[in-house]
Amino acid sequence: MALTRWHHDVVLEDGTVYPLRHRLEDGPEYGAVNGRALGLTAAQSRTGTAVHELGHALVWLAGGLHVTGLAVGTEPGGRAQCTLRTHTPEHRAARVIGIVAGERAVDRWLRETGLWTPSLAAMAELEAAHDRALVLDATRPRPAFGDGGPDYSDLHHLADQALDTIWDRLLTALPVLVRDGEMTGDRLAARTGLTNPSL
Repeated sequence: MALTRWHHDVVLEDGTVYPLRHRLEDGPEYGAVNGRALGLTAAQSRTGTAVHELGHALVWLAGGLHVTGLAVGTEPGGRAQCTLRTHTPEHRAARVIGIVAGERAVDRWLRETGLWTPSLAAMAELEAAHDRALVLDATRPRPAFGDGGPDYSDLHHLADQALDTIWDRLLTALPVLVRDGEMTGDRLAARTGLTNPSL
């Protein structure tokens, strides 16, 4: 696997460095980064949010986890979430890869729709700050960002592989989630031909 170059020039409000694979180019400061500020329409921003949440949900379903539901807000920066029930330790890897799949799904969607820019890719990474915090808390050894040991980009690679297996299903569910704003895990599974495992 090729070594990923991480950029360490974004510092969050709490003083922590937030490594990025892509640099923010021309555009707002990181605190004001969102799709609208970087040139996406409201519809594109909402679609990108839906892609992120579907990336979580479908990788979790494919990994044997029970998805409770997912939702996207009606406004940029609005409420978006994907929830699952707690699973046994053998589901830990699938849970972590599903968390990482959100940001990677947006990067892939941007590329496939011709919208990708380094700044929009960096936005997808920044909008996954909560997800990354969950992964760093749950993963031992803790992934590094270009400074030795297991690298966070290894998780990106595993998430990309998982997304390859469900991508067509994601595109099938995408217009429904964008239109309705929410779906249960059972409805998503039925729509995409996957199983939502019982608890």
